[in-house]
Amino acid sequence: MSSFKSINYGKPLPENFPSHFEIDCPPDTDIWEKPPSTHSFNGPIIYRPVSVSAFNSAKVTISADWKHKYDQGGLCLVINPNEKHRQWVKTGIEYLENRPNVSTVATDRWSDWSLRPMPVGSDTGVTIEIASEDDGSLWVYVVEADKRVPIREVTWWADVNKAADCWIGVFAAKPTKEQENLVVRFDDLRIETK
Repeated sequence: MSSFKSINYGKPLPENFPSHFEIDCPPDTDIWEKPPSTHSFNGPIIYRPVSVSAFNSAKVTISADWKHKYDQGGLCLVINPNEKHRQWVKTGIEYLENRPNVSTVATDRWSDWSLRPMPVGSDTGVTIEIASEDDGSLWVYVVEADKRVPIREVTWWADVNKAADCWIGVFAAKPTKEQENLVVRFDDLRIETK
């Protein structure tokens, strides 16, 4: 547990970390870059610092009582976290059009965003995995039982400096201003390094 840190969280690491824990996220928080001038990086993140070359994979199950537009939580991988030009991938669940969706945002210079329906039978939770594959690419998977379903390839990962610092962990965000906090539950966080 001591190898984990947090940013934008302001609390001790949750109890029962990393087997099952929650992030209590306040309103008006996000991790998002959109032209011409939106630069948001104030969502709470609990992470483990590693190098890009050491990162192998991360997996977690995410759930919450999703209520408001853009409520979100999941895995977060941040490359060059202390640089002006940091790159990152966040993936998990995001609430849009009155339902939770599997969501992935990849940010090189600006963010792009993709959504897909939740797996059949999954109303509020999903298991997500991010993996650095042998061919140099980074893949996002939905894990259903023992099957990994690929949902996104992040191609610029192959071009990232392998000596660069990165953070791998979990995040929550609540971009809207509704006064109630969003509480996101995480189960069985597993981070594998080389």
